[in-house]
Amino acid sequence: MIMALITCKECGGTMSDRAAECPHCGCPIEFQKEEISEPQNEQPQPTNPRKIHKQLLITLVVVGTLAIITGSFLLFGNNSFGKPTLAITPEFTKALERYDQIDAFSEGLAAVRRNGKWGYINLKGEEVIPCQFSDAFPPGQFSEGLACVVDDRDEEDKKLWNQRVGFINKKGEWILTGDYFTENPNMGSVWEEESHKLPSFKDGKCAVWSNGTQEAFDDIEIKLVDAKGTLHEVADSIGYKMIQFQPYPCPIPYKDIAPIHEKKIVYDDYAITIARDTVECDNGARLVTWQILDANSYPYQTEEKTIQYFIDNHGNSTLTSTQQDEMEQHLNGLIASLLDSHNEQLRRAAEEERQKREEEERQRQREWLYGSWEYSGTVDMGRYLGGVKRVTSKLIISDDNLKVYDNGELVYNGYYEIRDNEIVYDSRNGSSFVIKFDSYSHRIEFDRGKYYSKVSTSSYNSSSSTYSSSSTTFRTEADVWAYLSSTVYYGRGTRFRITPRYLEVNGSPQTGGVRIVNFNGSRATLQTSDPYSGGQILTLYINAANGSVSSGSEVYYAK
Repeated sequence: MIMALITCKECGGTMSDRAAECPHCGCPIEFQKEEISEPQNEQPQPTNPRKIHKQLLITLVVVGTLAIITGSFLLFGNNSFGKPTLAITPEFTKALERYDQIDAFSEGLAAVRRNGKWGYINLKGEEVIPCQFSDAFPPGQFSEGLACVVDDRDEEDKKLWNQRVGFINKKGEWILTGDYFTENPNMGSVWEEESHKLPSFKDGKCAVWSNGTQEAFDDIEIKLVDAKGTLHEVADSIGYKMIQFQPYPCPIPYKDIAPIHEKKIVYDDYAITIARDTVECDNGARLVTWQILDANSYPYQTEEKTIQYFIDNHGNSTLTSTQQDEMEQHLNGLIASLLDSHNEQLRRAAEEERQKREEEERQRQREWLYGSWEYSGTVDMGRYLGGVKRVTSKLIISDDNLKVYDNGELVYNGYYEIRDNEIVYDSRNGSSFVIKFDSYSHRIEFDRGKYYSKVSTSSYNSSSSTYSSSSTTFRTEADVWAYLSSTVYYGRGTRFRITPRYLEVNGSPQTGGVRIVNFNGSRATLQTSDPYSGGQILTLYINAANGSVSSGSEVYYAK
């Protein structure tokens, strides 16, 4: 151990570090130890420079790596492939309110529609390419840095039928246009597939129409164009696969068919379809299309309400409370409309049932008319018409036919009507013949004070056959169809049969499918749709007891 000299704190004198106290002033050594200096002859050990460089290099690598990871996270979010991630903010949601239609994001841009024109926005909601492109052909999505668009041109420029078709870059600059694009973008599926979207680049090429001369439409064929505008031959099978390529197809707003993912609210034959379709974008976002469709009028007078919104990968959404309220109000309005239709259908059914009962009652009250009636006697024709003459007259009355004989000659055979207490027939040119009857005394008048005599009675006596009442009892639907399969109804010059597939009138199908609503005893109720009244429901009431079928006030009988 080497001895070292220290300086006393109290007196400043020199002393050994091994002494118990200062020999000059007596200050204890424990108060002096913090001032002990290193032995003057002890030299510091040199440091290895390679070790320093290695440690420094490791430190720089670690710090650099952390910086890159942190910067990537801050710049790109959670997308490890370096693609920008959509982060929904109140400003972004507010920006979307300017547009009435949006498309999925692709390569950081999404097509948007405003005032009947299309453009593109970025991830901040900024309109980086103005809304200027044709609404007739919603633009394509960006793929490999290009997007296909259709631009309406000046009326004086007749080239390409006043529309410029081609590809733009992300600055909105036209990169590719040319005569190899079709004169009419609507002429084929190259330009317009199921989603009505224009084609997109894939693996450096895109499918286009190509024709040698603008008039020679027979020469049109599918080719592939590259980013330099060079055309390449392609087999039809490959070409048609290319025309269907969409990076992120958005199905609902463009399609004219019912969506696949659907939920229905149904009243009777009326329904509402509710659908939410989701498209996964390439930036961590999802585009949701929410649609409410009145399925009754589809596809002719579709009443639909559609909104679209984005959801980011944190679950934030651009769906606003105002949009939700609009959809709820639209849905409630449709439901109320369907409920009104349902109630109207019930009202019509009740009214038809009332009319049927009334007609049955009238039929029952008129049954005494059916049969053969004869009159034989004298009639004073007046001096100028021959005076008193002997005449004979005969009436044969059935439910839908009247035959009139005068002196043995058939003078009328056809339809008749009952008006108050009169049989009215042979109506034409504003005139008709009338036979009066008394419902209380069950008498038919031939002339003033002269009456027919009934010579035969029948509950049903038609112009060609007689129907005897049936004892058929319907226990199952099969019983109803078995009964109808062998039954033909007649009335008002019409004959018809009822089958599960349609109502056949005079040998021709006239309606849609027929379904049995209910049955009880010898009665059954059927319904079908009448295409001649806009698909209105037609209700038929079967009565096997008397062989009749009625609809509203019309009654027909089996023969």
